[in-house]
Amino acid sequence: MLTLSSVAKRVREIGTLRALGWSRRLVIRQIGGEALAQGILGGVVGVVLGIIATRAIDALGPTLNASSTVGNTTTQAAPTGGAIDAAQSVVSTTTNQVALHAPLAGSIILIGFALAVLGGLLAGAAGAFRAAQLRPADALRQVE
Repeated sequence: MLTLSSVAKRVREIGTLRALGWSRRLVIRQIGGEALAQGILGGVVGVVLGIIATRAIDALGPTLNASSTVGNTTTQAAPTGGAIDAAQSVVSTTTNQVALHAPLAGSIILIGFALAVLGGLLAGAAGAFRAAQLRPADALRQVE
């Protein structure tokens, strides 16, 4: 979206380049290259901020205490063989601590970086094809 906005703001510049002899292919390469550079820069910034955030969560994350109670009732026959039953109850309580942490794997970092670059390329392609369709005379005629 920002690339399309950038192309819309740069109509006169692109028209001037086309009037100077730039081919449509060269305009597409120029705008696509700018978008690729922005995608790479955004990916690097995103990876760095993500690593900082995971480290902060690991260092400052709360520890949760969880406990569970398990009960069991058994029936025993009377020693004389009669029908009198005695009930026994066994209760067990366990307490566990669960620490909040953010996993950080190289594959997650690579996927995030690749998605940032891919997003930049897709946005750049859309803006570049729109810019390449501009006729130089129409672009130079536009008033800002």
